[in-house]
Amino acid sequence: MKNVFVFALAMVAVMASQSAFSAARVAVLHLAPFAEDIDGTAVDIVINGTATFEGVRFTDFVPYVELPAGDYQIDIFPVGATEPAMGGMFSLTDGVDYSVFAIGNGSTQPLELTALVDNNDAPAAGNVKLRVVHTAPFAADLTATEVSIRTAGGAVVGGLVGVPYKANSGYLEVPAGTYDLKVASNDGSVNYIDPLPAALPAGAILTLFAVGDGINQDLGILAYPLGLLPLRAPVDNSANGWWGVQEGSGVGFILQPMPSENRLVGTWYSYNNMGAPFFYTYDSGPGEFDGVMAETTLYLSTGGGAEAGLEVETKEVGTIQFEIMDCFDAMATVRIGNTAAKLYTAKRLVAPLGCSLD
Repeated sequence: MKNVFVFALAMVAVMASQSAFSAARVAVLHLAPFAEDIDGTAVDIVINGTATFEGVRFTDFVPYVELPAGDYQIDIFPVGATEPAMGGMFSLTDGVDYSVFAIGNGSTQPLELTALVDNNDAPAAGNVKLRVVHTAPFAADLTATEVSIRTAGGAVVGGLVGVPYKANSGYLEVPAGTYDLKVASNDGSVNYIDPLPAALPAGAILTLFAVGDGINQDLGILAYPLGLLPLRAPVDNSANGWWGVQEGSGVGFILQPMPSENRLVGTWYSYNNMGAPFFYTYDSGPGEFDGVMAETTLYLSTGGGAEAGLEVETKEVGTIQFEIMDCFDAMATVRIGNTAAKLYTAKRLVAPLGCSLD
């Protein structure tokens, strides 16, 4: 909550600082993850032969500076280098805002300097204006870089599916509020970047850059003009499988994450006082599982069968809260009816495949 509160305050400050202008304004952003060591990404920004900004590192940016209309040669020199790694000539027009940004990593995608024209006209009352730009060079093949932008629950935002490297959404207006978004594969089955929920106040204007390559630098979201957004680990299948409870015999739970919807479904299996086995089921619902923790209702289904006319009756019987500690250890807090909650520890019964929790 603290991160969201700070984010909202920063947004208000940005809006308050916007004013009328006549000269061109240029923001320069370093979005090129060309070195594993963050200090190794440091560059000097040279404008018309003059080193104007020095020691700028990956995800750093220079906010708007006013420049007279005209042509400008902007070159990017790695610190200590005598030749630019990238650069270009840019023509600026009075009264226009520009974002100039360095992209690529020099391996999967080439280093280059590119620019977009910014639109800082205020959104309609009660709205937020957002633009999404894909500057994460995580694959050499352009098709392999395609992503979708979704809510935590898996719904596509603004038709943004099949967005390749270097593409941008243009400006979208959405109602002010708290948004829980993520960057996923085209089909939504794999989550790449999952920021924490952020409160966006009315009137905000923001460009979200997908950054990093997953090779030299981690994937992330740079929200210009604020900075990097805090992230959580993307939901995957790490928790999937059978878990045996240590306090008892033949008791445990089955976890089935649904990464496409940040969702957790499964079964709690146990025995009643007569020694007969029974199964509770649960479903966290879309957007309610962060890959580590979930709290959801337990349901008990009775009746039913393979013959026609047999009806299943399902009712709520309690709650269960999961916390996945690592690839082999978990905890579950179970409450049945009005009884006191009981804490159980569990061990995974089968070795995980591709677990990212350690």
